[in-house]
Amino acid sequence: MMPVKTYKVANHRFEIGISGNSFLWAQMEESYDPFETHGGDSLFRIMVQDDLVRDDSMAEVYSNRGSVEPGMIELQVWKSETGHFFEFTQPGSDTVNGRLYIDKDLKDARVSLEGSLVHQWQTFTTSVNFCYLLATACHNTVLTHASCVRYKGNAYLFLGKSGTGKSTHSRMWLSALEGVELMNDDHPVLRVNDHGKVIAFGSPWSGKTRCYKNIEAPAGGIIRISRAPYNKARRLSVIESYASLMTSCSGMTWERELADGRDKTIQAVIGKVPCWVMECLPDEDAAKVCSKAVTEI
Repeated sequence: MMPVKTYKVANHRFEIGISGNSFLWAQMEESYDPFETHGGDSLFRIMVQDDLVRDDSMAEVYSNRGSVEPGMIELQVWKSETGHFFEFTQPGSDTVNGRLYIDKDLKDARVSLEGSLVHQWQTFTTSVNFCYLLATACHNTVLTHASCVRYKGNAYLFLGKSGTGKSTHSRMWLSALEGVELMNDDHPVLRVNDHGKVIAFGSPWSGKTRCYKNIEAPAGGIIRISRAPYNKARRLSVIESYASLMTSCSGMTWERELADGRDKTIQAVIGKVPCWVMECLPDEDAAKVCSKAVTEI
């Protein structure tokens, strides 16, 4: 029987099954084990198998091949009446490193892996990440691309394009302010709970920073980082807030129900959590200016 473990991220349970691949289980110890749980209903199950093959009748619905930025994953997606099929090519690879199938109900997923062990691990955790964001899209949950800290009991998320200084700004908070804790440095989760409160959660997906904490905090502010020769924080309007958060939330925009679920959650988040733009230098003064603005409203 295939070994299966259950994990819980932002109070959503999911199962992972891996047979005969101790390498993956070993890799998961640091990032996934903090989220391991037992019992309860799972949103989805993903199983690792060999030689997953796409049905030729599936129609292509998305591809970023030929337009992917350096360091980003190449992705192709096909669809049929039964589900979606994905192919991933990791940066630096000249061949497909993984194939993922998710059924139409987003409950049953299977993945096969190819290439170097590094590329296999990257593709595996990307596949779990994909399954999670799709399965939770209609459950008041968004997976963000951000760096997130906890300060004075609240979570603050820093958004921005790659290279604009999200992680740097988090480090400045850690350096300049007492009592700051890094929650996640790449993919924190936002969830609107049954009482309408927006909660930020750590996740097993933290980019290059090894920060895999099963912790949570009420979201106190969402700040977009913008490089500038000065340090200034400005609160965003509702429309600006939506645009800022939307561009930093993953999703399958060609699927209307999932896209609508994501947008509904984003609207609920910006209705509860102040959003800002922080035009700044990469220095500790920027952290002081930003923290004063977003925590003293």
